[in-house]
Amino acid sequence: MTKRYMIIFLVLITVSGLFAIDEAFHKGYDLFYNYHFEEAENYFKEKMKDAEDPFPYYAFYSYSKIRSSLANAEYSTAMDEADKVIHTYRPVFESYLQQHPDDVNAQFFYTALLAGKMRIYLNKMAYMDILKEAPRILANKVSIDKYSKGEFPEMAFGTGAFDYYLSVVGANLGLAGIFTNTRSDGLADLSFAYKNAEYTNWEAAIVLMYVDLYDKMDYEACEVLYKDFLEKYPNNLEVLSIAAEASFYQARWREGDIYLKHIKKLLNHGILRNDKGWVAKIKFLEGVRAMLKEEHVQALEYFNEAYEMNAIEYSWYQAIILKYTGDIYLKMGFVRTAKLYYEEVANGIEISPHVREAKDLLKTLK
Repeated sequence: MTKRYMIIFLVLITVSGLFAIDEAFHKGYDLFYNYHFEEAENYFKEKMKDAEDPFPYYAFYSYSKIRSSLANAEYSTAMDEADKVIHTYRPVFESYLQQHPDDVNAQFFYTALLAGKMRIYLNKMAYMDILKEAPRILANKVSIDKYSKGEFPEMAFGTGAFDYYLSVVGANLGLAGIFTNTRSDGLADLSFAYKNAEYTNWEAAIVLMYVDLYDKMDYEACEVLYKDFLEKYPNNLEVLSIAAEASFYQARWREGDIYLKHIKKLLNHGILRNDKGWVAKIKFLEGVRAMLKEEHVQALEYFNEAYEMNAIEYSWYQAIILKYTGDIYLKMGFVRTAKLYYEEVANGIEISPHVREAKDLLKTLK
C-alpha cells in the first residue's frame, strides 16, 4: 500500500470512528430530548459497560435521571436519586483524574455529573444552595482552561447560565447595576455554547429561549431557537410549551394551539409516568391564551387551577401565575385586588422578571 493510500485509509478509519461515537450519542440524545427518559437511562447505562470512554455516559445517565424525576413531578425524591448516582460515579471520576488531570473531556463530564443538581435547586428555589455550590462546580474550569489547547465551549453553558442567573437575582434585589457586566457575559457565553458546543448546545438553547420569552420578550428570536430545536427533537415537552406560549403572545392562536395539541397528544399516549406537572402546565398555557384574548373569567379559572395544583416543574411559575392574575384584575378594574396579587409576587423569593414587573406596578398604583 502506497504512503498516499495509507494516509487516506487512516483518515477514513478516524472519521468512521468519530462517526460511530457521534451516532451513539445521537441515539441517546434522541431518546433524552424526546422525553423517553427511561429508555435513555437504560441506553446510557448499557453503553457504560463496553464503551472505551464511559465518562460521557456516566454524566448523561445522571442528568437523564434528574430530568426524568422533574418531568414526572417526582420532586421530593429527585435530590436523593441524584445524590445516589453522584455517590456511585464520583469516585470513578476522581480516581481517574488524579492520574490524568489533563483529560479535559473527563474534567467536563465530571463537572456535568455534579452540575445536574442545579436544575433541582432552581426548581426548589434553593437559591443559597446554587450560590454556594455552583462556584465550586465551575471551579473545574480552571483545570480545563489549563490543559485545553483552545476554547472549550462546553463549559460556556455552565458559566453563562450561572452569570445570567446572578444578574436576575441582582435585579430582583435592586442591585441590577452591579451585575450589568455579568448579565452581558452570561448571554454571550450561552450564545457561544449554543453555536459551538457539542454536548451542551441544546441546554444553552433552552435557557436562551426563556430569556427571549420572559426577559427580552423577543418572540422572533425565541421562535428561531425553538423551531431549530423542534426540527431535531419534535417531542420535547418543554420546548413545545415555550413555542405555544410565544405563539400566543404574538396572537398566533392557530400555531399556539397546534403546539398545545401536540403536548396533550403526547401526554395522552403516556410519554410520562406521572403527568401531574404537565397537566398543570397545560392549565397555565390555556390561561395565557384566555388572558391574551381578553377572556378574563376563563383565564382566572385556568390560572387558579394551575396555582392550586402547584405542580409545574419550575416553581417560579407560581409567581408568574399570581402576576398574570393581578394583571387580569387590573384590566377588569379591580385595582385593590390586583395590588394584593402584586404584593404577594413582590414579597416572594422567585427570580423571574415578573417579580420586577410586579414591584414596578406597585409603585405606579400607589
